[in-house]
Amino acid sequence: MATGKFLIKICGITNQEDALASIEYGANALGFNFYRPSSRYTEPREVQSILEQLPEQVLKVAVVVVSSGDVHHAIEDISSRAPFIDAFQLHGLKSESEIPSVERRLYIATSPEEADSFANFEILIDTSWGRGRKADWEKLAHLKQPYILSGGLDPENVAEAIQFLHPDGVDVCSGVEQTPGIKDAGKLRRFIEQARRVSGPLKNV
Repeated sequence: MATGKFLIKICGITNQEDALASIEYGANALGFNFYRPSSRYTEPREVQSILEQLPEQVLKVAVVVVSSGDVHHAIEDISSRAPFIDAFQLHGLKSESEIPSVERRLYIATSPEEADSFANFEILIDTSWGRGRKADWEKLAHLKQPYILSGGLDPENVAEAIQFLHPDGVDVCSGVEQTPGIKDAGKLRRFIEQARRVSGPLKNV
């Protein structure tokens, strides 16, 4: 892990209170779910109202499920309705050939087995999709390219994960929730404290 590059992302933000608490406790990235079937889905206009209250230096990420040929349209549609979004986390892609050239920052959500298919992009390892399922750490230990770790993380295991796997960041959703879409302040604080304790300086996003 390179000093100064660590990202702590709190995903599934649905309200301003949780967004501001995450930042207050020390997160430097927030994720907003734009996948309609998800219990954490939030309308773009509601997301934009939250984004307007957030510091510029916090990375604001739209989480989107896409299919081949639909990526550019999805990004343009969300960007027009929630213009303060900084980056997109794309789920559902199988290869780099499906990704158009866009101005926004992209994170490709993938599995350890398919990570090589996105060698030219920033990747997020996620086999959980918000269900709290832990990634296979043994497989990840052999992954050579940088990645953000997601899936099954919580306040009790995040420090161990960082020390064992040395990712470039961590991403949590259900592991710090009371119910889907509503964060637990105590879990949120402990998660960020534990991540910061072992990660070193946070990334300037």
